[in-house]
Amino acid sequence: MRALPVLLYHSISEAASSGVARFAITPKVFDGHMRHLAEEGYSSMTVTQLLPVLEGRSDVLPERPVLVTFDDGFRDFLTNALPVMQRHGIVSTLYATTGFMGDGEAPGSNRSGDEMLSWRELAEVARQGVEVGGHTHSHPMLDTLPHAAARDEIVRCKELIEQHTEAAVASFAYPHGYSSAWIRRVVAEAGYTSACAVKNAMSHTGDDRFAIARLMLEATHTRDDFLGMLSGEGLPVAGSRDRWKTRGWRIARRGLAAGHRLRARTGR
Repeated sequence: MRALPVLLYHSISEAASSGVARFAITPKVFDGHMRHLAEEGYSSMTVTQLLPVLEGRSDVLPERPVLVTFDDGFRDFLTNALPVMQRHGIVSTLYATTGFMGDGEAPGSNRSGDEMLSWRELAEVARQGVEVGGHTHSHPMLDTLPHAAARDEIVRCKELIEQHTEAAVASFAYPHGYSSAWIRRVVAEAGYTSACAVKNAMSHTGDDRFAIARLMLEATHTRDDFLGMLSGEGLPVAGSRDRWKTRGWRIARRGLAAGHRLRARTGR
């Protein structure tokens, strides 16, 4: 079993809202990350390019593989991230939240007021070789939703992206990293062939293709933290040892979500 890093970015900006600032990496820092990957001989792959290895259909990997992924669909992906990656020869996978997309030329907006891609811009990103995947329609914690609502979030997002980009959508990412066995099954039934979690652990060649481990980059991470993510030094490798903790936390979140829905219905 061979470990490999799957990096998770969100916004590449110096002006993210307070709700996103924790997950925003400055363009200068991001350029340093991508330059390091290029200069040190890392070979970037999309999530779908890794799929044959995860399915056991191939054992061929580059000497230094790395996956670069983005969640949500911030507009700064197009303005700040993509030009840097193109300059350094890095490929990526972008997971878009369809309810945040703007119509026509107008940018979209998330709940914090950050600018998100428009549908036209998302289609342009896809045309430029970025793998575009689904990230639900409204970015909920899927495993706390009623089944019908969760299924709609998963299916509708795929249909909308395919409609607007005229390209097949093969991969999915769980908002907040949360899923369940049922959610993962619905993702597969919807026609996705892979899905990313978070886990803050190294992925590996035997990783679950519907719960791929990723390492999330945050504003407070130093260059040494980034280098540690690439090497895997001191980091766990994805496995099942923490599933009981995940189940317990899911029960607690479901209770909170049910309370929110009840208050919304009753006005209390």
